[in-house]
Amino acid sequence: MSIRDGFARFDRIQHGFLFKVVASVVILLAAVAGVVSYAVAAAAAAQELPRLEVTDAEPASGEQAKDPKLAAARAAERAGLEAIARSFNDIVRARTEWTTVAVGAAAAAGVALILVWLGLGLSMLALILLNVAVLLPMQRWGGPGLRGLAFFLGCAWVLTASFVALMQALRVLFSGPTPVLAIARNVVAEAVRMRISVVFIVMLVLVLAALPTVLDPGTPLRYRVQSFLQYGSGGSFTIISILVLFLAAGSVAFEQRDKIVWQTMTKPVSPWSYVLGKWLGVCGVAAVLLAVSSTGVFVFSQYLRNQPAKGEVAPFVAAGERMMSEDRLILETQVLVARESVRPTIPVADEKETDALVNARLDAERRVSPDLPDTPDTRRRIRDDLDKERLGRMLSIGPGQYQRYVFEGLGAAARLSSPLALRYKFNAGGNDPRATYRVSLWVHGAQATVVEAPPAQFLTHPVSPGTIQPDGAVVIDVGNGDFDRSIPNAETISFPPDGLDLFYPVSSFRSNYLRVVLVQWMQLAFLAIVAIAAATFLSFPVACLVSFGVLLCAEGASFLNASLEYYDYRETGGQIIYHRLLIRAVAVPIGYLFKFYGELAPTANLVSGKNVPWTAVAQAGAIMGFLIGLMLTVASGIFRRRELATYSGQ
Repeated sequence: MSIRDGFARFDRIQHGFLFKVVASVVILLAAVAGVVSYAVAAAAAAQELPRLEVTDAEPASGEQAKDPKLAAARAAERAGLEAIARSFNDIVRARTEWTTVAVGAAAAAGVALILVWLGLGLSMLALILLNVAVLLPMQRWGGPGLRGLAFFLGCAWVLTASFVALMQALRVLFSGPTPVLAIARNVVAEAVRMRISVVFIVMLVLVLAALPTVLDPGTPLRYRVQSFLQYGSGGSFTIISILVLFLAAGSVAFEQRDKIVWQTMTKPVSPWSYVLGKWLGVCGVAAVLLAVSSTGVFVFSQYLRNQPAKGEVAPFVAAGERMMSEDRLILETQVLVARESVRPTIPVADEKETDALVNARLDAERRVSPDLPDTPDTRRRIRDDLDKERLGRMLSIGPGQYQRYVFEGLGAAARLSSPLALRYKFNAGGNDPRATYRVSLWVHGAQATVVEAPPAQFLTHPVSPGTIQPDGAVVIDVGNGDFDRSIPNAETISFPPDGLDLFYPVSSFRSNYLRVVLVQWMQLAFLAIVAIAAATFLSFPVACLVSFGVLLCAEGASFLNASLEYYDYRETGGQIIYHRLLIRAVAVPIGYLFKFYGELAPTANLVSGKNVPWTAVAQAGAIMGFLIGLMLTVASGIFRRRELATYSGQ
């Protein structure tokens, strides 16, 4: 039998129905057996994990038992200890968490099933064996550089195989007889055929495969995880968004330039079917790339999670007599979590007093600049300045003084009995990183604490849920100095506007990551319809220019809106600076138009551990759906009125 006959027989076997059924059963059984075995081993290991239990203290006797304040204090103390114990046990239990393995096994089994039913089962098995034969010796017996290369090649191969399998599955999904699906299927083929698309796809695979190898193992684990999430999730989204814009604009513009659209529109294809098919195809390709990249980022972030943190002799095992290292505690409670945060309530200023201050400030400025007009804009500017000054005074504490901060809206945390943490960062002097300041923290309902902290660094302080008052508020006094020994600091400390908040966990990292990926896909779908709509009446370069302009405006909307608060078009004397007025006239509508997009910030929320609630996802879906429907209608109307037969693409 010749080699060609051998390959033909090999191909017939992997395309046979019996082989596909048997291979599918084997894959499913292997995945289930692997997950069950790991779950059983994890359950056995969980029995040996240390647990923190809260024992009952000695009961109060005599008059102490009748004192309601003492009883309330004891109850609050016990609630805090129980919350801390529950948090500690949850963190330790994450060491034997099996759901991540289940997610990885499900993803691998899904890709394998797709390859089997596409008739590539034996081919992929041969490639797996070949990669194992090449990479395993490199990983086991090679030096550090060779092991890093083997890891990189293995990751690149897994990502490439997953992408190929999902793209083939997407073609099958778009194999229906309708014009919309036929056009979408052509877009999927174009994504692989266009050289510019291939460049970005290869770039995405290489970046994701190389990123884990460039993390410095000497840095704290929480920083490594945050860096990987930032560059893995954010970098992948950036590459995919650029690819989406090029693919969407090129798919429409090139067909008009090369007159391919003539063949399409001579068939029973309506303009809205053409535009909708293009959009579905681009969104499908974006979904495949996002699924591959997000799954890779999630799996490797969980791999990093199970590495030793700073101050640990083994994963989740602190060195010395400490229960848990600070690095692990911050990672589990601030990064790999979904948390809500509450900032201190700013007291409402008295309107009469504020009006009097505005009048006094306006009179003082008019004495310096008599031409300053008394207009609503001038009074609004003065009122904004007064509000900023009042906020600055509230967030500044002089030497030896203290400031009281009230955090409201913590009723949900009280019901969940979740452990809270005060996150703070203050500025003092020149923010010398070698200097330390003693800060007194007194959470009402708990013992006062004096901490020694450096400036310009975020720090955390645990807060018991028992300190939440019946109205859902937590009151904290912050003193500038050591109040136990009456030793003030030499300089004033001040908190930035985002430098003081209370946070508590409300959801898991996995569910939060899923919501982040959904929001990212919605953003890609919006960018796709923008590029398609632009390409219906513009050439490819101009459509790309418009699309990238929209992308930059949308991504920079949050920064733009924050900057406009400090960008005034009037001088102190009231004179108008006309070039600033022109800049604001352009920037304000752009910032307002893309405000919804900028406020989503999925990657920033993921990296900082902030919760992305389902309500925000639903709101984003409603806004994006409306805009996408509007752009589809506009693009269809433009395409309907085009004189395609005379269009040359120039």
